[in-house]
Amino acid sequence: MQEITALGLFSGGLDSILACRVIAEQGIRVRALKFVTPFFDYDLPVGKEEYQQEVKAKYDVDVDMVDLSTGYIELLRNPSHGFGKNFNPCIDCKIMMLCKAKELMQEYGASFLITGEVLGQRPMSQRRDTLNL
Repeated sequence: MQEITALGLFSGGLDSILACRVIAEQGIRVRALKFVTPFFDYDLPVGKEEYQQEVKAKYDVDVDMVDLSTGYIELLRNPSHGFGKNFNPCIDCKIMMLCKAKELMQEYGASFLITGEVLGQRPMSQRRDTLNL
């Protein structure tokens, strides 16, 4: 029988950690994707191995880093869904990460994607209408 694999969007916050662990506890292999840009977690690639070891030791989650820098800079120039508080393109950023994760599904042999999204937790990116986008 083939092992089922899920790709998880992994911020390192409680919600994404729990999402990965809940799926893993069901016997599904989880590969977490930690997205980095020049604006968030930009320094992680320097300590990539240490970060991966720390996440594995703390949460028993395998994590890989995905650099979105080039596309993210373009997204900042004109986000289709506008900006949230403090110049962050919440909705477009989430769409970008999910699209990139979807592209990587075949490479990882993943059957589905998971996130730690909590409906209503964030005013722009975690509403029912924006999650449907």
